Amino acid sequence: MDLLNTIKRVALTVLTLSISIYSYAQTGKISGKITDKTTGQTLVGLSVLIEGTSIGTTSDAEGNYTLNTVKAGTYKVVYSFISFKKQTIPNVKVTAGKVTTVDVVMEDDQSTLNDVVVSGKRLTGTEASLLGELKKSQSIANGVSSQTIQRSGDSDAAQVVKRVPGITIVDNRFINIRGLSERYSSVLLNNVVAPSLETDVRSFSFDLIPSNQIDRVLVYKSPSADLPADFAGGVVKVFLKSVPDEDKLTIDYGVNYRENASFKDFKRPSSGDLYFTGFNSGDNDLAVNFPSTLKGITDSRLNAAGHSFNNNWQPVTNIANVDQKLNIYGSKRFNINNKLLGNITAISYSNSKTHNAVFRGNYDKYDPVSQSAREVYNYNDDQYNYNVRLGIVHNWAFKLDNNNTFEFKNLYNQLSTSQYINRIGSEDQANYSNYASSVLYRGIYSGQLTGTHKFNNENTKFDWVLGYSKSYRDQPDYKRYRTDATGNGAYSLFVPIGGAQPEFLGRFYSRMDENAKTGAFNVEQNLNPKSETFKPSVKVGGYYEDKQRTFNSRNIGYVRANSSLFDTNLLNGTIDQLFQWENINLTNGIKLDEKSKPSDNYDASNRLFAGYANFILPYKDKLTLVAGVRVENNLQKLNSADDVGPINLANDITRVLPSANLSYNISEKSLFRLAYGKTLNRPEFRELAPFTFYDFDLNLTNTGNQGLQTAKIDNYDLKYEFYPTTSELISVSTFYKYFTNAIETTIVPGTGAKSFSFQNAESVKNLGVELELRKTLAGLTGSKFLNDLTLLINASYINSKVKLRDNTTGQSDNRPMQGQSPYIVNAAVFYNNVKSKIQVNLLYNVAGKRIAYVGTVDVPDIYEMPKSVIDLVITKTFSNKISLKANFNDLLNQNTTLLQDGNGDGNFDRNTDQIFSQFKSGRQIGLTLSYKLF
Repeated sequence: MDLLNTIKRVALTVLTLSISIYSYAQTGKISGKITDKTTGQTLVGLSVLIEGTSIGTTSDAEGNYTLNTVKAGTYKVVYSFISFKKQTIPNVKVTAGKVTTVDVVMEDDQSTLNDVVVSGKRLTGTEASLLGELKKSQSIANGVSSQTIQRSGDSDAAQVVKRVPGITIVDNRFINIRGLSERYSSVLLNNVVAPSLETDVRSFSFDLIPSNQIDRVLVYKSPSADLPADFAGGVVKVFLKSVPDEDKLTIDYGVNYRENASFKDFKRPSSGDLYFTGFNSGDNDLAVNFPSTLKGITDSRLNAAGHSFNNNWQPVTNIANVDQKLNIYGSKRFNINNKLLGNITAISYSNSKTHNAVFRGNYDKYDPVSQSAREVYNYNDDQYNYNVRLGIVHNWAFKLDNNNTFEFKNLYNQLSTSQYINRIGSEDQANYSNYASSVLYRGIYSGQLTGTHKFNNENTKFDWVLGYSKSYRDQPDYKRYRTDATGNGAYSLFVPIGGAQPEFLGRFYSRMDENAKTGAFNVEQNLNPKSETFKPSVKVGGYYEDKQRTFNSRNIGYVRANSSLFDTNLLNGTIDQLFQWENINLTNGIKLDEKSKPSDNYDASNRLFAGYANFILPYKDKLTLVAGVRVENNLQKLNSADDVGPINLANDITRVLPSANLSYNISEKSLFRLAYGKTLNRPEFRELAPFTFYDFDLNLTNTGNQGLQTAKIDNYDLKYEFYPTTSELISVSTFYKYFTNAIETTIVPGTGAKSFSFQNAESVKNLGVELELRKTLAGLTGSKFLNDLTLLINASYINSKVKLRDNTTGQSDNRPMQGQSPYIVNAAVFYNNVKSKIQVNLLYNVAGKRIAYVGTVDVPDIYEMPKSVIDLVITKTFSNKISLKANFNDLLNQNTTLLQDGNGDGNFDRNTDQIFSQFKSGRQIGLTLSYKLF
C-alpha cells in the first residue's frame, strides 16, 4: 500500500505541475526551429534565452522550441549550444495573442572543440554534448545520447546500450561488453553502483529502465583510479534526467502487435486480479500460519498445511491483446530569488504478452563409428510470458548558484513476469508431458543525494553522493508437475512413492532481498592555476559500500500418502481433480513432503572501502597524462549450511590497482589514447552459495562453488579518435586483456549437460579491435536525400584463448572464454527530413557465436549462435505537440539457437549438429502517439 500511495503522490505532483505551468501561460509566444548550418540536421537541447530575463527553454527532439511566458514587447533572444557560435537575434517583437516565429541556423565553432566552456547548465543529452564529453574523458569511453535514443525508438535501457560499440545484450536484459559475459561489467546509476535483481546472475537488469528516463549512457572501457575496479569489459554509467530544460507535460501511448502472441490463445498462471498492476496481491504466498518446516510432522497438521494451498494448477486461458505502454512525463523549473529549482517526474507503465515455441534437446557423447549421438531427451515447449512493468522517476535539483548544485534523485522500477510452460516430448525413450507455472516479481529502488561545489575560482572542485538502494526478487508458488504416457495417446499423472520429487510434482518458493548503502566523494585541485601551458591537478576520493542480501527458499513436494492404500484412479484424472480437498489426506490420497535443504538459504554481505589518487598532467593542450592508484579492501561474507554443517565464508582481500591513461591531441579534431590498468572480478554471492536450484525453463540445475577465487585482469588499450564536426566521430581502437583465475559457467562433468556450476580458469588472453563511425552525408553530394542521412556503424573483433589449470579434469580446452563473442556489429541509418518532419531509422545488430556453457570431454561446449536483428522506426511529427511513431522490430525473425558441435568437426551446422535449444521470438509492429500538453 505504501507504494500505491507513492504512485498517487507522484501522479498528484505531475497534475500540480501541469496546473502550475498553465497558470504561467501568457498572451505572447516565440517559437521556431533550430538547425545545423553544416549538416542541415535539427539540434536537440539548444539553449534559448530572452536576454535580461529568466525566460528560457531548449529545443526538443525535432529542433523546435517555444517560449510561452512572454509579455508583449521587443526583446533580444540569445541562442547558444556546445561547440556552436552564440547567436543573438535583436528586435524580436512579441504581440499579445500571437506567435512570433524565429528560425535559427547555428554555425560550428571549431575553436571550442578542445576546451568546452559552458556557463549555466551544461547540456548533456545531445549528440554534440556527448561527443564533447567523450573527447574530454580521461579514460577510453563510448556512449549514447538521449538524442540518439529518441531517434532509435528503443523502449528500455537494454535496447539503448546495444548501440554502443562492442556491446551486446543477453536474454534481452544483461549486458556484454567487448564480448565478455555479463559478470565482467560494472553498472552505476547516477554514479552509484546499481543493485542486482538476480539470484543466479551477476548483472544489473537493463530492461527495468524505460528509455525516456535516460539522459545519456557512458561506457568506460579502460581502467582509471576514480572508477570501480570490479570490471574487465567496462563500467556502464546510466545517467537519468535531472534538471529540466523546460516546463513540459507530455503523454505517450503505444500499442504493439506480436506475431506469435497477439490475438491468439494465451495461457497464464492464476496470479490474482491485481496482477495487471505488477504488484503481488499475495494470492500465491504461503499461508501466514504455514509451518516453518514440514519435516517431522506426520499428524493432522500436515493435512492442514496441505489444505492451505490454492488448487490453481490449471492456467487461465484467454485471447492475448496487443502490448500496451503509457508514459507520462512532467518537468517544471522554478526561479526562486535567482536560484533554480527543477523537478522531473515520470511515470511509465507497460504490459506485453509473448508466446514462444521452444525446442530443447540433450545428447550423449558422439559415436564416430555410427556418426551419431544418442538423444537423451527431446522436448517441445509452449512458453507463455506475461510481463508488466511500472516505473517512476522523481528527481529534484537545486542550483544555489553557478558553483553549488544539489540533487535528489529517485528511481523505482518493477517488472513482474508470469510464465506458463507446457513441455511435451521424450526422455530416455519414455514419453512425458511436463507443466510449470510461476509468477516472478522483481523491483528496485535507487535514491541518491548529491552535491557539486566549486571554490577558489573553480580551481577546487568537490562532489559527493550518498546513496541507498533496495531490490527484491520474489517468486511465490513455482508449480511443476508431470504426466507419463501410458499408450494410445493417453497420459497419467506422476505421483512419487516414498520421497517427494518437487521438480515433477511440487511447489517452490523463494525470496531475495538486497539493501545497499553507499557514499562517495571526489576532490580535484588545480596545482598551477596561473600557468597557461602546464596546469597539473590532483584528484582524490573515497568510496564506501555496504551491501546486505538475504535469500530464503522452500522446496515442497507431494507423495502418495500410503503406497498400499493409494487410490490409483487419481492418476487418470486431471491435476485439479488430484488436488481436490478430499484427496489431500494421510491414507489414500496425497500428502506434503518437504525437500528443503540447509543450503537452500543464505545470508551474505559485502563491505567495500576504496580510496584513490589521480594525477592529471596536461601540457599545452596537446599531451595529457592521468596516472593514479586505487586501493580496495573488500570483505565478502556468506553464511549457509550443507548436510555436513554450517558454512561460513569470509573473504577479506585488499588490492592495489595502478592505472595510467595518456592522450595526445594531434589537432583540434583528432587524438591518440594509450591506457593500462589493473582490475579485478569478485565472485558473486550466488556463485559462492551451496544452493542448488532446478530451472524448469532451461531444464538444468545450478550449484555454487565455495572455492571460487577473485579474478585479476591486466588491461591494455590503444585508440585513435577523429571528430570531423561536433556531431561526428570516427575511431579505431585495439585492446589486450590478460585474465588470471577467470570465472566461467561450466557443465559439471558426469551430469550430461544437466547441471552447471562455476570454476576458475588458470588464465585467458583476449585481443580485440573496435571501429566506430558516426557520420552525416550532408554536403558530400548534391542529393537532397543523401543530405538527410546519418550513418552509425560500430564493429568489434575479439580473439580469445583459455588456458586451463593443470588439475582441471573433464573440461574442454582450446576454446574461447565463456560468454566471449568473436565479433559484434551494430549499424544504423538515420534519415531526417526537416521539411516533411519525417524520420526513418534502420537499425541492425549481430554478435558472433559465444559459449553459453563450457562443456566437458564428453559433452561439447554449448554455443549461442549468431542472430541478425533488423529494426525499422518511422516517426512523423504533425506539430509541436503531436507526433506518431511506427516501429517494426526483428524483421528477419531468425532463430535464437544454442548449439553443440556434436561431431567435433569444428563446423557449427544448424542442420546436422546438436541443437540444445531453439525458438523464434516473432516480429513486432507498434504505433506510439505522443502528445505534448504544454
